[in-house]
Amino acid sequence: MASQDTRKIDDISTVTVSSRVLAEITGISDRHVRNFADEGIFVRNSHGRYLLMKSLKNYILNLKIAKTGEKVISDFGKGELDLENEKAHHEHLKAMVTEIRLQLIKGQVHKSEDVGAVITNMFTKFRSKMTAMPYKLAPKLEGKSRAEIADILKEEINFALSELADYKPSDYYPPEYIDTSEDSLLNIAEEEDSSYES
Repeated sequence: MASQDTRKIDDISTVTVSSRVLAEITGISDRHVRNFADEGIFVRNSHGRYLLMKSLKNYILNLKIAKTGEKVISDFGKGELDLENEKAHHEHLKAMVTEIRLQLIKGQVHKSEDVGAVITNMFTKFRSKMTAMPYKLAPKLEGKSRAEIADILKEEINFALSELADYKPSDYYPPEYIDTSEDSLLNIAEEEDSSYES
């Protein structure tokens, strides 16, 4: 007879299970477990294991919401769920995403990866200038007075620092950037709306 672990657990919020165990509990395949994890329904910890309580709560809530058109009562602290409210919330989120995309197109916000690439490029150029400075300046500084050396060094350091101060918003623009006014964007949107109505 196999021995089973029957420890008493007071807090199941930290219990983790493998995808196989979660699939067995929910009655779905391992592939479905991974798909639900990708959708954020099943919650993984940093070790790739599934948080049992959070995952099951999300799964049950997902099943309840799937009953289209019905109001369901959530046992998870959200109170009553209404499909119409959820749809309105979803539409609100879509509008927010559209606004962010518009701001990207207009160059008013920048993607973090674009900012990271530009800043990395700036610091790389700055580092190059600073590490090349001794070799570039050594011959120029030979036989100079302290005042002349200080002036030459100051000029070269300021030149290298100008690389960091040279901010151009266009460096951050995504490929979809369009240089246009808000009025012309509104006109385009109105034309598209009227083409859908006819």
